[in-house]
Amino acid sequence: MKRLGRGDAPLFAFQLTFAGWGNFELYGQAPRRVPAGTAFLALMPSRHRYYLPEDSPGWTFGWISIYHPYLLARIEKLVAASGPLVEVPPESALAGIAVRLMRGAIRKDFRDRFEVEAALFEFLVACEQCAQQRVDSSGESERLLEDVQGRVLAALPRALDVSELAVAYGMSRTHFSHYFREQTGLTPARFAAEVRVHRATRMLLDTREPLKQIADRCGFADANYFCKVFRRFQHMSPAAYRRAVG
Repeated sequence: MKRLGRGDAPLFAFQLTFAGWGNFELYGQAPRRVPAGTAFLALMPSRHRYYLPEDSPGWTFGWISIYHPYLLARIEKLVAASGPLVEVPPESALAGIAVRLMRGAIRKDFRDRFEVEAALFEFLVACEQCAQQRVDSSGESERLLEDVQGRVLAALPRALDVSELAVAYGMSRTHFSHYFREQTGLTPARFAAEVRVHRATRMLLDTREPLKQIADRCGFADANYFCKVFRRFQHMSPAAYRRAVG
């Protein structure tokens, strides 16, 4: 796909994951996983990217691009209020109308432009409803993420084990892992690793400490393991990151 030129009209893309997962990233923010049953809304032009991480089994998705200026303005407000990711259960109205729009774009089987516009407005309302439901239920997940983040950082330089987190919440390891993923869309082990990598990222930028010392202070067994985990999240080595950003 070519980038928008100065004379091109702005638009937004809706990309829905059917199987597997990939990452969506707004520049300056941590990448967000987009698993099956989740979509992202990408405003264009904007500083974003989406990609297939090395540890993903694959990514199957469908997408549509929408140029309608009124819908674009409403979507911009939605993204500003609730973020670019939207949960789209397979049985939801949004899933049905999104797939209908994708099929119509391929098969050209809408009767006329009025049917297209009606479908677009139906898509917008369904999208806003799904986003609102997410906002209504996001309070608990945000509190959970903040609490776990605080526990992980407080335990440094020791890496906090998922079993210890489960005990703190009065759950078995399996029960806590299911609960955490249901609330946040993440596994607790991956989130804990991401918290430690972000702490290491700040140290790479704010200090000149050697990699071994940063690895030790952020709960990594050694510098080699630190480099491996850091590359998984930042897609470059710690040394390369320090040179590029520092």
